[in-house]
Parts: sequence; C-alpha cells; structure tokens
Amino acid sequence: MRYAPSTLIAALLLAAPIGAGAQGLGDAAAAVMPQYVSFKIGSGTTAKTVTQLTVPFVAAVPISSRLNIDVATAFATSEVTSNGAGLSSISGITDTQVRANLTLGTDAVVFTLGANLPTGQYKITQDKSEAAGQIGNDFLMFPTSSYGAGLSTTGGIAVAKSVGNWNLGIAGSFRKSTEFDAYEVQDDAGQETLTFTPADEVRARIGADRMIGNGRLTVGVTFSTFGDDLLANTSYATGDRYIGQASLFMPVGNTDVFLSGWGLYRAKGQQFGGEAAPENVLNGALAVGFRSGNLYIEPNVEVRNWQVDGYQAGFLGNGGVRLRWTTGAFSVIPTATYQLGQLNTLGGGDTIDLSGWRASVTLRIR
Repeated sequence: MRYAPSTLIAALLLAAPIGAGAQGLGDAAAAVMPQYVSFKIGSGTTAKTVTQLTVPFVAAVPISSRLNIDVATAFATSEVTSNGAGLSSISGITDTQVRANLTLGTDAVVFTLGANLPTGQYKITQDKSEAAGQIGNDFLMFPTSSYGAGLSTTGGIAVAKSVGNWNLGIAGSFRKSTEFDAYEVQDDAGQETLTFTPADEVRARIGADRMIGNGRLTVGVTFSTFGDDLLANTSYATGDRYIGQASLFMPVGNTDVFLSGWGLYRAKGQQFGGEAAPENVLNGALAVGFRSGNLYIEPNVEVRNWQVDGYQAGFLGNGGVRLRWTTGAFSVIPTATYQLGQLNTLGGGDTIDLSGWRASVTLRIR
C-alpha cells in the first residue's frame, strides 16, 4: 500500500495565514479542524459502514519575514462495522509533519525542508488491517489516509515569475524514506513482524494564475514518480501519478462564484500477485458564496468519477454548505455534506450502493 500524509493536514497548512508579510512570533497562527466521515457501502445484511473521526492540529510560527515553521499532527479513529457489529478499528495519533520555508528575493524563490516524524500507529495487527485499508482510497478520500509512514525527509524549491498578465511557478522536491515495522501477522509458525520500506519520491509541479476581470484563474499540473516499495523482502511499485487542477473565482454582484476541478491519473504499477491496473479520478465542483453580516454562506455541489483499467469503478455526488464566521482574530468554519453514489465491481460488473456524509468545523486563531 502507498502511505500518504493526511490530506486534511495539508489543506490546513495551506490555509494557515503565514504569508511573507509576517514579521515574527506575534503573527503565529493555530488551527484545529475536527472532521467526521461516514460511508455505507452496499445494502442489506452485507452492507458495511466505514467511519472516521479526525482531529488535526496545526501551528504556524513565523520566525521572521523570510522564515516560517509549521507543525501538524492529528488524532484519528477509524472503524468498519456491519449490522451494528464492529469488524475492525484503529485509533491513535498520526505521524507529525514539520516544515520550514525560507523565502528569498521578492517572494520569487522559496526553499522548503520538511520531515515526517514517526509518532503514529505502527505494527498494524490483523484485526486492524481492514480499517487501515479502507481509509487509503483515492476515490472516497478520507481525511486521514494513513496512521504511519515512517521517518522521511523532503527538500524542495519553488520559483515564481510574472510573465505579462500571468504569474508562473515551477517547483520540485525529493522525499527520502526509511524502513519501519508496519504489520504484525499470525500464522502457524507464530507471530511475525513485516518491515516496510516506502519508495523514494520525486515530484514536480507547474502552476499559473492570472486575473480575469475581478476574478482569478488558477491552473496547475503535478507529476510524481516513485522507486520500488519493499515489504517482507518483496518489492513492488506504485505507478507514476499525474494530477491536474484548475479553479476559477469570479465575483458576480454581491455573490462569489467558484468553479474548480481536478483529475488524478495513476499509471500501471506492480503489486503482489501481478500488475496494479491504471486508474483515474475526475472531480468537478461549483460553489456560490455570499455574505450576511459577519456570516459567509457557501452552498456547493460536487461530482466525482472513478475508472480502473478503463472500466467504471465508482461515481459520487456531493451536496453541502460551508459557513464562515469571523470576529477579530478568531474564525469558525463549519461544513456539512451529504454524499450519494455507487461502486462498480472491477470489469464493469455489478453495482454497489454507496452513501454517506461528512461534517467538519475549523477553529482558527491568529
């Protein structure tokens, strides 16, 4: 399996107000964002429900106007049940990410050095394996996709430049990972610990944005390539990943309109027992925001489609609302979303009902 840091933590790091204008410790920011997700997969007596409660913690500390440090971790509990009976669960602190950013010039060059510290859940036992496996899905997108990824370090550089009406940027990074004890399995010979060594990763990103009237258009493409993972002396490889993203923000009168989309393509890889088929996920979203006093209201809709090896694998529609209330340095941002769709058995076979909901609240102070 491919371990990855919590996508929710990554989003919070981007949201934290730590811009280059920050002057020192007095501009430090902190955020916590409890999120609950529940998916019911299937129907009748064979239905399973996968739930997760994640509570990320993020702190961003500007050391100077050029150097800032952020730290993020989370507590998460995930459970798989069927007909009210628990089948598998895993709970605890995830790994901790520490990142330092150094800006040079007029915000044109940024150096990043980060580390993933192994504070999370390790030596996953068989009774926890189903819960740990269900959350690592690129289509359902649980906020915490892994509890532990081992010690790793990442170094990167990003360069930005204005060209006419466009702001262009290019970034690259390299992640070096180390081995760790990942699983505990029981067989006739007794209990055995399996060691996992994640592959190193090279990532490159190109992005651009520009003003369109009073709005802004943003586009970007990210490419990731990996070496071979190693589990119990057996190597396998995840496929290269390509992610394209685009968003358009446009004020229309007193209303803000947001259009966004992203696509993930994972190329063919190698897994135990044979090849890992290529897959792609496409996602589109529309949101409309308006103010009522100190309250910002943003209803939204979203659709997501999943294909594996050219066959339909899943479809999901989301409808929800996000609110934002701000007073002084304190912000509260609750969201609620209902999700309805289906999964398909591989090869274009039977469909499986899929429904769920997610709710979150972001508390931020700066």
